[in-house]
Amino acid sequence: MTTRSLSRRRLLATPLLLPLLAAAKGADPAARLGPASEAGWLLFDPADGRVLDARLADRPFAPASVAKLPTVVAALALLGPGHRFTTGLHGTGAVVEGTLRGNLILKGGGDPSLVGEDVAAMLDGLIEKGVRRVAGRFLHDASALPELPEIDAGQPRTAGYNTGLGALSLNFNRVQLAWRRLPGGAVEAGVWSVSDIGRHPVDGIGVEVVPASALPDTVLVAPLPDRGGERWQLAPHRGAPARVWLPVARPGAMTAAVVHAMAAERGIALPRPSAGQLPPEARLLVMHESPPLAELAARVLKHSNNLSAELIGLAAARTLDANVATLAGSAALLAGWLRAQRPDVDWTGFRLLNHSGLTSGSRMTARQTAAVLTLGGELLAALLAGDDEGGPLPGVRAKSGTLAYAKGLAGWLRTASGRSLGFVYYAGDDRARAALDAAMDRRVAEIPPEARAWLARARGLQSELLAAWRDAPAP
Repeated sequence: MTTRSLSRRRLLATPLLLPLLAAAKGADPAARLGPASEAGWLLFDPADGRVLDARLADRPFAPASVAKLPTVVAALALLGPGHRFTTGLHGTGAVVEGTLRGNLILKGGGDPSLVGEDVAAMLDGLIEKGVRRVAGRFLHDASALPELPEIDAGQPRTAGYNTGLGALSLNFNRVQLAWRRLPGGAVEAGVWSVSDIGRHPVDGIGVEVVPASALPDTVLVAPLPDRGGERWQLAPHRGAPARVWLPVARPGAMTAAVVHAMAAERGIALPRPSAGQLPPEARLLVMHESPPLAELAARVLKHSNNLSAELIGLAAARTLDANVATLAGSAALLAGWLRAQRPDVDWTGFRLLNHSGLTSGSRMTARQTAAVLTLGGELLAALLAGDDEGGPLPGVRAKSGTLAYAKGLAGWLRTASGRSLGFVYYAGDDRARAALDAAMDRRVAEIPPEARAWLARARGLQSELLAAWRDAPAP
């Protein structure tokens, strides 16, 4: 699916779609959102590049998870749709009578999709190689990518969507803190890594139970200062949920701890894991490959997992600079690559601070986003096709984005007359978001009620636009 340039000159020369749309949107469509709010959009025909409707198409907005579109488009081009991420178990020394007379090394390759079932298959493969015991050390090597403790320092610390990331990641780098009150009032708590095949305890993540009065009524769990491991403070208020998802800041150590626990279940005796690097003399014993990138990208677009987007984006950026070590630097590389692919587009104000959109600092215009859509072409459109179910309207295939005081949606829609059109919609309130960021208590993960009400109004405007665009007759 290709299109001509969506230039500003062409926009100004093209009349807006129909009076029907103006009537549906009202004289000032952003007025209902709030006094400092704005909304912008672009509707275009991918066949010839004509702009059919537009408002503030060159104003930069916070894209939220719509930022996953440029990540996916760049990664598919730089890595290829068939690219697979690998995770390996390597050994030094020979296997003699069930004992690996050397070290076992778990080497991560940045797989964003590794889950418990994959680890189980790898351990079963180890058994097939005759390994039941390791005489040396059990090392985990996450050196293929930088290991970062969280995606965005401006998000709540307890948010399960703001995880750490690295070359060894498991079960999307979330753990479940579960607790129960024992007879007599004592509290028992534990931390588990959860997948479809069960849950496994995670050593190294501690929980300190404190009186409920030690934390605000709205806070169940808060981080404690780091003293050699991840530690959480649990204040179990009466009626508080007995389970809560928490992000993992050291995914390499967590992954190795779960592998250790799962190996014990299968009768494989491993030493306690420690960090290390794969030596050149080690030989591969078992390899796990991820699904192809196109399939992983489709999952990212449908489920909007932030960890997956960040790892895919990092892997793509490292084809441009093997030494890039931060999300901001990595995202800037992909932003530069996108600019180079479409020099006809005005990229003023285009800024990506990470690959998932989990930040209030990234900016994209509707026209820039439309250029990303068209650059993605038919492959991107096909990957978005599975998003019909539960979408905003039948016939709409799109990537949504949501942050407090930021809403976006971009993709393709089929009109009542059967035409396929591209569209981008953004709404934002920069003033309210800046105030929220300035006053943020990182222990509190809930969005304020006023922000939820704003998002409801932004979704309402979005739905009206989509309905008008879908139902309008062909010009």
